[in-house]
Amino acid sequence: MKENKILLVSDFVGVGKVALSMMIPILNTMEADVSYLPTAVISNNFDYGKAHVEELTGFMENTKNIWKELDFQFDIITTGIIMNTSQVDIVKEIIKYHDKKPLIISDPIMGDDGELYPGLSEDLIEASRQMALEADVIIPNLTEFSLIVGREYLGPEKLKDSILVSWLEKARSRGVKSAVITSVQIGEEYYVYGYSEKEDIFRVKIDYVPVKVGGAGDVFTSLVIGSYLKESSLKKSIEYSTEVLTDIIRKEYKGAKSGKVNEIKIQHHLQYIYKSL
Repeated sequence: MKENKILLVSDFVGVGKVALSMMIPILNTMEADVSYLPTAVISNNFDYGKAHVEELTGFMENTKNIWKELDFQFDIITTGIIMNTSQVDIVKEIIKYHDKKPLIISDPIMGDDGELYPGLSEDLIEASRQMALEADVIIPNLTEFSLIVGREYLGPEKLKDSILVSWLEKARSRGVKSAVITSVQIGEEYYVYGYSEKEDIFRVKIDYVPVKVGGAGDVFTSLVIGSYLKESSLKKSIEYSTEVLTDIIRKEYKGAKSGKVNEIKIQHHLQYIYKSL
């Protein structure tokens, strides 16, 4: 089987098993050849309530020029935090020099629970909107998707299926090819919503585990990338990814205390991920 060359364009975090430090081992386990291009260095996981962020646009520009000269080719390019529109332009230039257009997946890390993460600016919103139009698939949470489509974030008491479907239809009409929306709570139920170029709008119900877990989104995105390469249906890929992630969270955080910053110790679950493929 062909080993896919994947470029992860995202941030390095000093303290916390999130972003690149979470995604690289999972994708290696899923038999990918992983490279990475950091967009920023961040002091720690945002769940701690404060963080220092330094963007690396200059580094990205110089790296892009060298990679173009060396003709590094990738099958998939996945973006996480994109700090500004200049970084979007750099990613677009990397895509442009390829002999064959890579599959582009964007996980637009911006915030949660209706708020931007600490240390981030609103420059990310426009950058994420631009990246969404370049991507073949976007994987925002509900907060990030509301920012992309320019709608007020709605909590579980106000959000309705018909409202989210209208947001998805708006995204599609604006040119977003495929979308997967995580962290959707409607009333007491939890879902992942989505659509693809081949599939109408769908939703997958989640067996929710009531504990906040840092890095869960990075695990989910990694699972989607790995499974989508082998599964033509985006919905089936989402069903697989939600089931595996829920099992991991349930196993690791049985009896976890609320109010604590919980992070997945992914090294304990790599063999399970490998066997689940």
